[in-house]
Amino acid sequence: MDIKNKKFKILCCCAAGNGCCQLVMLKVKRVYDKLGLHCACEANTTSVGKAVAHKYDVVYCNLSLEKQFEEAKKKGAVIIGLKNIMSEAEIEEKTNAFLAELAEK
Repeated sequence: MDIKNKKFKILCCCAAGNGCCQLVMLKVKRVYDKLGLHCACEANTTSVGKAVAHKYDVVYCNLSLEKQFEEAKKKGAVIIGLKNIMSEAEIEEKTNAFLAELAEK
């Protein structure tokens, strides 16, 4: 798959949706920009996010919320659980791992 020309649809979720997921979204955008990739990011609460997650390529959330997105995962969305959702380094590391798997397909 040619990931350089793909525009990834990304959803960033947190439990309350107040500010945490907004910050994660900014960090995710920075990582994708740094990698030279295109993305459209949105942020939402987990309760709303799990109902629409199947429409996205990738969902970033806290590890503790990962199971909430099982249905989306079954429908093809990639769920990336983060131990420290404020860590841009972790976001980059897990994004690179996801992209390496994707490039092999």
